[in-house]
Amino acid sequence: MNKFLTTLWIIIIAGSVVIGFGLLQPKKAGEIIDTTTTPTQEKTVQEQIPEISIQPEVNENSPSSLTKLGDKYLAEHKPKDAQEAYLKAEKLDPSSTTIKLKIAQSYLDQRNLNAAKTLIWQLNKEDPSVKYYTGIILSLFKDPEGAKKIFTEIAAKDGDPNRSNAQNFVDAFTTFSYYKEGEQIFLETLLGKAMTESEQYEAAIPLLYDVINQKNDYRDAWIILGYAYLNTAKYQDATDALIQALKLDNEKPETLFFLGISYSFIKDTDKAIFYLEKAKSYGFMPKEEIDSRLGDLYILQGEYKKSAMLYEKVLASAPKNLSLYTKAIWVNIEKLNDTNKALILAKKALQERPSEAASFNLVGWALSSKGNMEDAKAYLGKAIELNPKLDAAYLNLGQIYEKENKISLAKDYYTKAYSLGQGNSVARLAAKKYQAILKIN
Repeated sequence: MNKFLTTLWIIIIAGSVVIGFGLLQPKKAGEIIDTTTTPTQEKTVQEQIPEISIQPEVNENSPSSLTKLGDKYLAEHKPKDAQEAYLKAEKLDPSSTTIKLKIAQSYLDQRNLNAAKTLIWQLNKEDPSVKYYTGIILSLFKDPEGAKKIFTEIAAKDGDPNRSNAQNFVDAFTTFSYYKEGEQIFLETLLGKAMTESEQYEAAIPLLYDVINQKNDYRDAWIILGYAYLNTAKYQDATDALIQALKLDNEKPETLFFLGISYSFIKDTDKAIFYLEKAKSYGFMPKEEIDSRLGDLYILQGEYKKSAMLYEKVLASAPKNLSLYTKAIWVNIEKLNDTNKALILAKKALQERPSEAASFNLVGWALSSKGNMEDAKAYLGKAIELNPKLDAAYLNLGQIYEKENKISLAKDYYTKAYSLGQGNSVARLAAKKYQAILKIN
């Protein structure tokens, strides 16, 4: 994955991306079709920095342990590995419907639709989750009426765990019903969008391919395909799909935005900035989403003042965003040497989020950058009191104790930060600091 930022406090956290494609059914020659805006839903494009691979302890005799391992592999876009873990869990607990559905999900994520269908068809259709997956399969195997019936029943049932996702499909069928002569590929595109809204990204891809094979110039299908690829960490495929959408309409804000994101993941920072700026000029909303991402990209280019300015601009309209305060403070401390601004921002964060451990950590960090170690310790101690598992606070304290030449304490705090960080950027820096101490002492 793209190494956006590897420094301790700059952890890229994907913001919410509003998908409002305003899907159109394909036009026939000479036909003018009114557009409707489909319901929007906030989704997250998964953005992660490279992590140290820390294999969780797995009890080969525990279905729960093996299932958690499978879940981990699915989250890492390794469905084949997930399948193997789930199959081991199933051998230990062959009656578990939950495990069987996870196996089915691993098949879907491998786009092995026939295997998923065969397995789901063996399960009890009265089980709410089995029923939901049945709707997914019917959608993929071109039985829209059967799928519509199932999703409508689920969406109408209070307390059903899949109610929200089912509603995405109901909305797709509702939109399609507005067009009395709607073409089948229009419905398939709407269902592909519903799949992505329900985080069935891999399952959406075959549907969208089918649409594109029938109509290669269907812009919206290319956009949703690119979005699905983004969420499965297939960044070059996402870029290629979105370039096709761009050729069909070079002013669509969503195309420009997602293309900018795609280029950022394949480490083409110049093009990423170009397309994000263009998306902003064509009215992509929310603008704060673009400005935040541009701030990240300008850091990679060494344009630290631009980055700091953009972060502060976003904070003016999103004053409670602690991850953004983290980025802005990091730039001011590490790159602009403006510790006064860093402390102002940290205190603003604490003012906006006074009950958050992370807010106290930010103030402690900013104070330590100014050399005010005792006050910094007090704020970091409060952060740990509020959240004993806040890895960054332990790391910051470790650095303070190292500067004070209290090596034993520093090592203890670095060890704690490493343990809590579980391979993230905090853990990596803690390990680096600890190893550096060992070399010197």
